Amino acid sequence: MSDFLDALQRHWGLIVTVAGAVWAIMKLSMDSKYPNKNDLKAVCQNIFEVEARITHIEDTLEHLPTMEQISELNVLMTAIKGEMGTVNSRLSTLTYQVNLLIEDRVRN
Repeated sequence: MSDFLDALQRHWGLIVTVAGAVWAIMKLSMDSKYPNKNDLKAVCQNIFEVEARITHIEDTLEHLPTMEQISELNVLMTAIKGEMGTVNSRLSTLTYQVNLLIEDRVRN
């Protein structure tokens, strides 16, 4: 045991230098392989923001009509447009007849 302590006392500078070099090499190799805490926090924050945006978009898209509903709505609007033309022509005829009746009443 005393031989070990004597060798340690004589070569402590070399031992500390080698241990420091090994630690530095390990630290550098770990830094190049694994991300640090701040980088992970930034990535996690970014992921949470993207997830929130995607959830908002999905919620918005849920309430939009489907292609079938839009097509059905287009057909219904075309039918209403046709009916409005018919109503307009009947209303014109009715207006003309009402004007004739009013004119007849005014004269008599």
